[in-house]
Amino acid sequence: MGVTHRSLSVAVESSFGSLSSSTGLPDVSGLTYVSIPCERDPIVIYGDVVVSERNDARDGSFGIAPEPDTVWSAGARVRRRTGQVQLRVDLTTIGTAADTYASNYLGYLLGAGFLTNVSTMKSDALSAITNVNTFTPTTTSTNYSIGGLIGASLNGRAEYSAVTDNDLSGDVTVSPAFSSAFTGTPTVRGMQTWFPGSRTLTGDRTHSLTFRVDGVGFRSFAYGCVLESVALSLDNGRVMADFTYQAALIQDDHENAVGPIEATYNDSGAPALFRGSYVVVSSAAPQTAGTATTGDTLGRIALDVEDFSLTITNTLTPVGHSNSILAMKDMEISDVAVELSLTVSDPNTTINSDFFNRTSRQVLVGCGPIGDGLGAAFMLPAAYLTADPSKYDVSGNDITRQTLTYAAGRFAGDVSNSGAGNSPVRIALGV
Repeated sequence: MGVTHRSLSVAVESSFGSLSSSTGLPDVSGLTYVSIPCERDPIVIYGDVVVSERNDARDGSFGIAPEPDTVWSAGARVRRRTGQVQLRVDLTTIGTAADTYASNYLGYLLGAGFLTNVSTMKSDALSAITNVNTFTPTTTSTNYSIGGLIGASLNGRAEYSAVTDNDLSGDVTVSPAFSSAFTGTPTVRGMQTWFPGSRTLTGDRTHSLTFRVDGVGFRSFAYGCVLESVALSLDNGRVMADFTYQAALIQDDHENAVGPIEATYNDSGAPALFRGSYVVVSSAAPQTAGTATTGDTLGRIALDVEDFSLTITNTLTPVGHSNSILAMKDMEISDVAVELSLTVSDPNTTINSDFFNRTSRQVLVGCGPIGDGLGAAFMLPAAYLTADPSKYDVSGNDITRQTLTYAAGRFAGDVSNSGAGNSPVRIALGV
């Protein structure tokens, strides 16, 4: 049993912690797990036991075994650990296999920390273009979800923008602008967009998860898992996502081990690559107060970015109770912090004073390729700088670089707060 080949599978819980109504203990008999094509090294048997130390009076120099924090079932203590579940996976999209990520491991993973909106419009050859921010769709304009991202292949490059209004006499407005290549009757493609709830949706998410670790001679389950953070970074151009989940309960089931499970790949999709695409900031500040009556239609500034990272961190607050082994009935997302870092290889002087002027801009990071079920984009609709961009990086012996570090501010440039409308940060994948 020395071999440690292992796999990590995930399922969406029907209720937080997958508790049985008869025993009060987890029961996954009705769940279907999907094996994730994630990197092997972060997969371990997760968690640490929870105990109450005994500092009783004693008549000598000896210790007393700690008291496990758990429940009893059939006259015996039930094993209980808590901790984090961590995994690393690339953002290979679904391709032509499906129209949503509802039954896909990426949809499972993202839905444990975000709400989601699926574009009704999958592909649309536009009938007319008014300008780089406004167009007439061939399909009904309301098929374009407000706040949702859309993409187009223009001059062989992936470009993206976000819908700010879908009812301007049948037209659609987007911001930031597409490039000047947005002419004629190009095909635009819909995306599924994940976002943290804001306004009346603050704290909401789509579901909780249960994970299962399988290996030679071992099996472990994690229940009541909610996303604590996701960090996007590049591995030679391939976008990698490092997910961290907080688990309410972790238990072993080694006696029922079956060995590692073959991963389920998105074979018709493609990894998100930071190639053949743009990083864009808006040419002016977005609306940030109230709710827009007219959707933003801001211009664009394309930056020469050689590297980026995006980290979204949820503050998780357990809603504690004594009713079950979980010691909580849920984990609320009580706050969300966002940091987007861009390394610009050709400093842009237009934004040099943005920090001192407290200027906000839309920031959109696009990835290729783009097509049916392909593409990825990450957006901060109202981003502000947390460091001075005029302090260039000249520490190397090669070129001068500019580092832009953004946080997410309040956005009000969409005409609706429903769905992804006016959400503070967005992750979008092609459908």
